[in-house]
Amino acid sequence: MDEGVMDFVGVDGLASQKDWLQAVKRVLGDSDFDDVLVSNLSGGIRIDPLYTKDSLPSEPNSSESGPSSNLGAGRRSSNISGTLNGWEIRQRHWLANPKKTNQLILSDLERGVSSVELIVGEVQEEDLEVALSGVLMEVAAVAPVGPGDNVETARSFLSFATASDVGSGELLADLSCDPIGQLAFRGGIKGGIEEALGKVGDLATDVSKEYQHVTTARIDGTPYAEAGADSVTELAAIVSTGIAYVRALSDAGLDIEDAFRQILTVVSVGPDQFLDIAKIRALREIWRYVGESCGVEEVPARIQAATSLSIITEVDPWVNILRTTVGCFAAAVGGADLITVAPFDSGIGVPDDFGLRLARNTHLVLMEEANIHRVIDPVGGSWYIESLTDQLAGLAWERFQTIERNGGIIGELKAGTLQDEIQRTKIETQRKISEGEKIIVGVNEFRLSDGIDLSRDAYPGMSDDSPLEDEVNPLQPYRQDEGFR
Repeated sequence: MDEGVMDFVGVDGLASQKDWLQAVKRVLGDSDFDDVLVSNLSGGIRIDPLYTKDSLPSEPNSSESGPSSNLGAGRRSSNISGTLNGWEIRQRHWLANPKKTNQLILSDLERGVSSVELIVGEVQEEDLEVALSGVLMEVAAVAPVGPGDNVETARSFLSFATASDVGSGELLADLSCDPIGQLAFRGGIKGGIEEALGKVGDLATDVSKEYQHVTTARIDGTPYAEAGADSVTELAAIVSTGIAYVRALSDAGLDIEDAFRQILTVVSVGPDQFLDIAKIRALREIWRYVGESCGVEEVPARIQAATSLSIITEVDPWVNILRTTVGCFAAAVGGADLITVAPFDSGIGVPDDFGLRLARNTHLVLMEEANIHRVIDPVGGSWYIESLTDQLAGLAWERFQTIERNGGIIGELKAGTLQDEIQRTKIETQRKISEGEKIIVGVNEFRLSDGIDLSRDAYPGMSDDSPLEDEVNPLQPYRQDEGFR
């Protein structure tokens, strides 16, 4: 090997990052270092070719300037007690045929799934009774997701749970009320956003008085990610939405700590393994800082990671198994409290029992065979991951502050600023895919010539024809195989 490349190595075999950079620049000559070796991602994220201990900040950020860069503080999973039970495996089901749905739910629960997300339309308690028959809701949490602000669905579910003789202190549930997410996704909300926030606040007040293990509000970042948002924008939108919910719940009379306890946060994951690991850790760190700023120190973020539907392709859907496996791995290593893996066939229609089984077993192989959960923070101390976490937390905090200056998440949605930004990012991503700069296996590269023909039942609609108020430009979800089907 060229002596000019290796002469920076000292007698002890160790070299600093500065030494390495000087050696690389000699090899590159007139070529620009950043152009050749640095990757610049959307949102201002910079990926360097080498990380060492010198890459880490020498001093933590002051608490006045944003989330701390103190390694490990606020980044690790909320499961820091050492009870190595793994993450909660949450499977998504659609309430189209209550009896069939019940069979699928029970099959999942008997074979390793630990909680259920139930997508419902115009909910009827008798349908819930059939679909959730035999489900021990004091053991397996249920997250009902209905149309609009979800308050009516949530109250129907609580009424059903009460009639099922599940003790209020034993019921496990996430009521999934996310009116801001619905405003962004549907382009408006029944009764207007302020009325919806008030209803969620009232529900949270009732829940906090009676139920110990039930959350009310859901901060869902997936609509932004599935519309094309980068990780920085998704995190900023999540945090700004969280602030809006904390205010709404506080205005309804909840103690600030109780308000934080009433929140579940959902973040997207996909095939970008390292970025998603860092994203979850950055989210936990940012939310810890927000809590401390509000005088809350003992309520860690409860984070659900869900594989983004934007990565689920109709073209060669079998490759989705690999994509969602990487996403699940990243979520587990990043310290998510619960994880939802989209079945490989969910881009075609309602997943069948085979798709559900593969999604379920993705968790179980990583947990029971790979033993990922037996280390509390597997990436703790990694120079690359710690640096990337710092960078994401800082960029997301800056973007969050901009959102707040513009009237918060609701103000940005009404102004259309956030939607326009996400649309630009999506267009650039689509350009990279169409030109082959970004590889989607089975879609724009390594594609099967004969294709794959699969069919699934259509998804049931959310039957809410109520007129919408506070109308905004809705987010437009997309799939990465658009233009290749």
